[in-house]
Amino acid sequence: MKSKAYLILFFVLISLNFYAQTKMLTGNKHLIILNIPKNWIQVQTDEIPFLIKPYEKEVSDNTYMYVYGLDYGSSPDLNLWIQGNNDGLKDQIPEIKINEFDINFENFKKDNFLTGRYRAVKYIYPDFKEEVLLVIETQTTIVTAVLSAKDNDEFIKYLNSFKELVNSVKINKANVTFK
Repeated sequence: MKSKAYLILFFVLISLNFYAQTKMLTGNKHLIILNIPKNWIQVQTDEIPFLIKPYEKEVSDNTYMYVYGLDYGSSPDLNLWIQGNNDGLKDQIPEIKINEFDINFENFKKDNFLTGRYRAVKYIYPDFKEEVLLVIETQTTIVTAVLSAKDNDEFIKYLNSFKELVNSVKINKANVTFK
């Protein structure tokens, strides 16, 4: 009987730990479920609904990750979206360096909502800030995941956390109405 109580307590603690880190992000046409990586915490901001930062002392304001979904009335094209984003950044910051970033994920295969298409782009700003932008295409939504770091050292340090975050992402079709 005592071992059964310990077993139940163990599963409750595991469940609480699992669910405490799982987040759900919704839009009118999408539902994104993801897990916050270990040693990262969600912070409140008016600009981005889901923003996380490393849970460490003295972390730069330029070091964070986020996931965001943008719904469209027609099927979006990730290549056109990336081109528009890159052109906008080049107009604002002519010295920015933009390159493709080779990274692979198994969780974005084509299904009834995902197109199976995704691409990553790396940005290096004049102040040495580095970002990777992952763009995931669905039938109605562009989902972006970003790792931003103050410099290359922090970028390398947190790249595995970015992979952990993105590997946990599940994107589903939704018909969400807000009242």
